Amino acid sequence: MSVSIESLLGSKTTLRILKVLIAYRELNVSCIARRANVNHKVAVNRLRFLASEGIVREKCFGRIRVFELNSNDERVRVLRELLNYGPVFHVS
Repeated sequence: MSVSIESLLGSKTTLRILKVLIAYRELNVSCIARRANVNHKVAVNRLRFLASEGIVREKCFGRIRVFELNSNDERVRVLRELLNYGPVFHVS
């Protein structure tokens, strides 16, 4: 069963990783972890999960693994729109 957009948005770590991939298109695991401000091992686990769900694609170049969003996935298109739109209102 595929993961829903709601559950993706419910995880702060996954959300940070997705925001990084939206901003930078494709990066290796170390860069994603650093830019998302998460532990390397946590980033690897979340990226593997996202890859198993078809949300990200993994490319291997020897020992280097590069991840990118799967633009063919409808959830990715919706996430891009939601995350690029920004907050709807400001709470003071």
